[in-house]
Amino acid sequence: MKTELNTIWLKAAVAGGLWASFEIIVGSLLHNLHLPFSGTILATFSVILMISFLQVWNINGLIWRAGIICGLMKSLSPSAVILGPMTGIMMEAVVMDLVIYLLGKNMIGYLLAGTGALLSTIVHKLASLFILYGTDLVTIYVNLFEFLKKQLHLEDASSKNLIIGIISVYILLGTIAAITGYFLGKYTLRTQKNKAAPPQPIDPYASSWKKTDPDQPFRIILLFVHILMIPAMLLLINRYGLKPVSLIPAGGYILFLLIYYKRILGRLKKPFFWSQLIIMTVIAGIFWNPPDADQFKMGNGFLVGLEMSLRAVLIVSAFSALSVEIRNPRITDSLVGLGFGNAYAAISLSFNSLPVMLDRSADLKSFIKKPLQSFTDMIYEAKLWLQCYQTHLQK
Repeated sequence: MKTELNTIWLKAAVAGGLWASFEIIVGSLLHNLHLPFSGTILATFSVILMISFLQVWNINGLIWRAGIICGLMKSLSPSAVILGPMTGIMMEAVVMDLVIYLLGKNMIGYLLAGTGALLSTIVHKLASLFILYGTDLVTIYVNLFEFLKKQLHLEDASSKNLIIGIISVYILLGTIAAITGYFLGKYTLRTQKNKAAPPQPIDPYASSWKKTDPDQPFRIILLFVHILMIPAMLLLINRYGLKPVSLIPAGGYILFLLIYYKRILGRLKKPFFWSQLIIMTVIAGIFWNPPDADQFKMGNGFLVGLEMSLRAVLIVSAFSALSVEIRNPRITDSLVGLGFGNAYAAISLSFNSLPVMLDRSADLKSFIKKPLQSFTDMIYEAKLWLQCYQTHLQK
């Protein structure tokens, strides 16, 4: 089945592909170094990139389409095993596009879109933490905050002021990113730069983006099993804690996931993952009942920490399995049949072009030394890629 790829999806394929190449080049470094606020840094740069593209291609709906493509490319690449990156990128894109749609393509719209995208990273992070560790995390954070207030002699400090301060920083970052993206986009419209055209992409309707481990079978039934098992196991753990009635089914389900989906072991073998769980368990043990004079109780908090760690292992394993099953070619073919042919072709086109995009994009050293110049080069690249796609599809 071959569908004509309309202009907006064609441009979204370019923007989403270049956005994904940036996420892979810079995001991999930040996450491998385990730097704090790496998601915030990436979101700030993403706002710059998308606002810049919107100056070059003044078209409604570009950003959310590019976000879908970038999210799928980031989440379904061979190195990814969880759905977190996909949902985070898509949330940023949808928030930006919705704000700009409501307020218009003007400076106020861009500023609020940028701040909204940055604030969405907080919402996404909190949601991720609650899914991983449950609502017990709130109690631990509150007790930890009260303990730090006493140790630092900041009794007048309040959680409200802390929240306002964090939001203010994110609003400032979003504002700076939106202004930077606006002027970078306008700058590229006024200037020209000679660069060699990229090579012609292969058939955009090929399904190379769906390539998976040939030894990994797909089962439609397992997709629905995971969708049902995740809330069921979480409800059992929340209700019964670390009792056999919850441990036996949850342990059996996790064991099945580890045996059936070999890639999950790669995620669970990482020392950083387990170090996070150990730290969380220790913090829970100390601050579930905060230290107060000679009264020190660790038993209950330690059990809470172990329960939170069990939730985390369950969520990471189950969402990794979901990441595999949603790549089932039968699901993709069904989406095409339901009228999503343009989206499918755009995603395929971006995936097929990604290796060349990575080769032509600024390397990591250039991004670190001259970030604004690197973004400008990517916008020039977008113009060339659009011409390349249009020439290829006209054949």
